[in-house]
Amino acid sequence: MVSSIVGANLPNAQLQMAPIELPSETKLVKLRRNNSWSFAEGSKRGRLEIMAEILFYCDQQKVKTKIMYKTNLNYAQLKRHLRSLTSKGLLATNTNKYFTTQKGHRFLEIFAQLNDMLKNA
Repeated sequence: MVSSIVGANLPNAQLQMAPIELPSETKLVKLRRNNSWSFAEGSKRGRLEIMAEILFYCDQQKVKTKIMYKTNLNYAQLKRHLRSLTSKGLLATNTNKYFTTQKGHRFLEIFAQLNDMLKNA
């Protein structure tokens, strides 16, 4: 069982095995299929877009190199974002591979809602 206490030191294997149950998981699947987020369309990305892109890509375990190339970041930027996301509990690591936590999926869900709200405004 995964503790909900922020900052609790749990083995990464326990975090990985926690089932992720999101009420609007279909919304994320729809976003993935329709690619309605404007990742890398030539416009400048803000910090939240970069964070969301990393979390979105790390739905399965990924190594740093793949994350770096997929999100179009240099190594220094990637390290800074991975450190930030990991310290906030949105991303976890297991043997040098990163994956999105349940809290990270919740962030993506809220980010998708805000993105939809701004598109339709």
